[in-house]
Amino acid sequence: MSSRILITGCEGFIGSHLADMLVEKGVQVYGMVYDDIKNISHLKDKMALLECDLNNRQKVETIISEVKPDIVFHLASQSFVTVSWENPEETLRTNVLGTFYLLDSIKEAGISPLVEIVGSSAVYGPRDESDMPLSEETNFKPTSMYAVSKVSEELLGYFYWRVYGMKVIRIRPFNMTGPRKTFDACSDFARGIAEIEKGLKDILEVGNLDTVRDFTDGRDAVRALQFLSEKGEPGEIYNLCSGRASRMGDILNMLISLSQRQIEYRITPEKMRPFDDPIYVGDNTRLRSLGWEPQIPVEKTLTDLLDYWRENLNEA
Repeated sequence: MSSRILITGCEGFIGSHLADMLVEKGVQVYGMVYDDIKNISHLKDKMALLECDLNNRQKVETIISEVKPDIVFHLASQSFVTVSWENPEETLRTNVLGTFYLLDSIKEAGISPLVEIVGSSAVYGPRDESDMPLSEETNFKPTSMYAVSKVSEELLGYFYWRVYGMKVIRIRPFNMTGPRKTFDACSDFARGIAEIEKGLKDILEVGNLDTVRDFTDGRDAVRALQFLSEKGEPGEIYNLCSGRASRMGDILNMLISLSQRQIEYRITPEKMRPFDDPIYVGDNTRLRSLGWEPQIPVEKTLTDLLDYWRENLNEA
């Protein structure tokens, strides 16, 4: 692997696990950070942390010209669908203009790194069960401003590859979970169980348990990102997913089975979404054909996620 790696959004769930892996490999890692860096505080003496708001074009340009990275993993974004409804302008500015500033700064610096734009499966939009599994050929049907912004990120990546010959790979993750993940159903389940174990609550409130999702451990995901930096084809799109269908009720039951306490739960209206796709599963044939496959069983993912919340409740 090349020696100068830039990770935008390095403090996040995926970014921090990617930094862990790359630092362990002994490469020079530069992390662009904007928010709380607790996920990478243990690495602060082993890598360079660069404070940067992706909306600050001048700062982005300065970092690119000084670092001159060989590989850029672009993970920074406004990544919450709910926030995109509340603040669509911020979502578009950060995700679209921020990506433009990054790509244009690379072009203007006259360097030629490999750039991985990590988007989202949200670009596919709501689908019927007959559409599963979703392949990279599935057309866009964005139904949130977040999804619109991710479509735009991809199109910017395509433009800079096609017009300027930049080495851009586009990646569409499905549901990622595991230790350090927050604000998804798996994490909410695990956190709630940890709270019950510590006597902070008596019952776990949950939403729709009949939905089916495709979960990949974040540590498998970062292996895929690193793998694609070596085996991926610039200009190509890759689904990043396990290809496995997991019912949310089964996920909850597995987490409950990992506890030594009697865990009671109830389905509450407040936890139900106005609309939930009944099933959302990806086709990872293109990525698997290069030689990657998920290695971490869902049982280990959930065990480690629950242990994470047992250790970090006081910091949440």
